[in-house]
Amino acid sequence: MTLAASPPLRHLCSDRNKAFSAFGETIVVKTRGADMDHVDIIDAVYQAAVHSEQWPDTLCSIVDYVGAVAGNIVYQAPGGRGSFLIPGRMREDLNTLYLQHYTGNPYARAFEKVRPGEIAIGNSLIDAEAVRHSAFYADICEPQNIFNQLFLPHASLHERGGIGGVALFLSRQQDEHAAEAAARLKLLSPHMARAIDLSFQINKINRAPELPQRLIDAIPDAAVLIDGRGAVLLLNAAAETLLRQADGIFLSRSERPALAAHISETATRLANAIRQALLIAHGEDTPFEGALAISRPSGLPPYLMMITPLAPTAISTWDATDSGARVLIDIVDPEAKTRRQAQQLQHIFGLTDAETRVAALIGSGMNLPEIALALGISSNTVKTHAGRCFGKAGVRSQAALARLIASIPIAEKRAPTPTDSHGRSSPRAQ
Repeated sequence: MTLAASPPLRHLCSDRNKAFSAFGETIVVKTRGADMDHVDIIDAVYQAAVHSEQWPDTLCSIVDYVGAVAGNIVYQAPGGRGSFLIPGRMREDLNTLYLQHYTGNPYARAFEKVRPGEIAIGNSLIDAEAVRHSAFYADICEPQNIFNQLFLPHASLHERGGIGGVALFLSRQQDEHAAEAAARLKLLSPHMARAIDLSFQINKINRAPELPQRLIDAIPDAAVLIDGRGAVLLLNAAAETLLRQADGIFLSRSERPALAAHISETATRLANAIRQALLIAHGEDTPFEGALAISRPSGLPPYLMMITPLAPTAISTWDATDSGARVLIDIVDPEAKTRRQAQQLQHIFGLTDAETRVAALIGSGMNLPEIALALGISSNTVKTHAGRCFGKAGVRSQAALARLIASIPIAEKRAPTPTDSHGRSSPRAQ
């Protein structure tokens, strides 16, 4: 993945107050990093994280602040494919030449051994005098007044055989203060790391705004996404169907629909589990009950619910205003799968609808008195239906019928998920 948006960035960093063209727009830029304090630079870094087109100008400000001549964010992929470079006050023609011919230069090979978070001073790791007599130095470094390099590897770029991070370039005069420049870059390093990761995440979201819905639609069981306030954000088709049954679990009637349970004791456990999951999703360390059974007033087997906190955002202070998904809830209806298998059995052996209902409940593990109570019919009627099921299916016991039903494969069929005018699933209160 690249940080740069499409189309690629093609401009150089501007002079102070000079306008330049980027992404088809004219943007007024003020390059004043030398006059900016630490807080201003950090603010610019996070602004660039959200608006990727600002990275080149932000790099120019960092260059001035640290005391360098130029800089970039670079990723050199194994084999070259997927490599990219975001420039800050660098020559575009030489950037292309570098990516085509010079990614294996001595600085890059030395920087491969530097751990993410550390600041490397290039000339202390290589034979600098030998490099200054190379084609790489003549073609790339000398035309841009580059005498030395500082490099800050980034963890998500500096892996799988590739190398990537933030590089700042020093002139011969600036090299006299290389240690001071490295110290300034070190102060910025944690913010640069978070900002680059945030750019990755925003890029993913911008490229696939429908991804969360597509992910939960791929889950065969009922799936629900909960936002940071505990409200239902998205439902898949199976969850829509399950909630419409209103048998043990439903959407509360409120401004922000939330999952609730019909039975008091279960409702308390559900609310506590979601609250704990949200605390964990926001980065807190708290005890967590992630699995629970949801009893059903109908007497059918309980739903099995798995509650999973999703990873905190890269910048935790933004969580308070972030309405994105924080918790995934997976709801399994053991009886529903068995019911579909029993319907297959109905087609195979010619069961009646009443016999199929009894067979499905036998397959879910209920005994005959429990089935009579769940269906609201007499025990004798249940025994009659069960006996006919045994005869048609060629089995002699409830256990044998249950095993037969469990052995029947079923094909998952999902109805299209109801969407709102923006193409998003719309949770409905019951």
